Amino acid sequence: MATGQVITTNGKKIILDRTYNASPTRLAPSQFSVGTGTTTPSLADTGMETVVAINGGNLKDFVSSYPVLDVTNLQATIRCLLNSLEANGNALTEFGIFNKDGTPLMFNHTVFTSITKNSSTEISFVEKDKIV
Repeated sequence: MATGQVITTNGKKIILDRTYNASPTRLAPSQFSVGTGTTTPSLADTGMETVVAINGGNLKDFVSSYPVLDVTNLQATIRCLLNSLEANGNALTEFGIFNKDGTPLMFNHTVFTSITKNSSTEISFVEKDKIV
């Protein structure tokens, strides 16, 4: 199984649009998705390889009060939570961040070592994006 993380081409378009357009046409990332795909993330990714439903849908909002922006360290932190009732019975291996455009755009895609999700497990994903 491959692992890794990329900011997708659509993610880079979101960054450019929201940085340089006085009236951006793309919304900021604010929701996440999980899946069971194992293919190495690619710049061209537009969705999860094998999405897992979260409460009947494919996307869930970030934990409230996130993202947190640290302008001193040029870092944004997001937190996403799967509670004990969500995505159960799956060996999760991928995570992605999306915006809420009419067709949500994938900002980034991560593939990781499997985490088994069941009703006795809550999973908190914390992502820190830093400008270097």
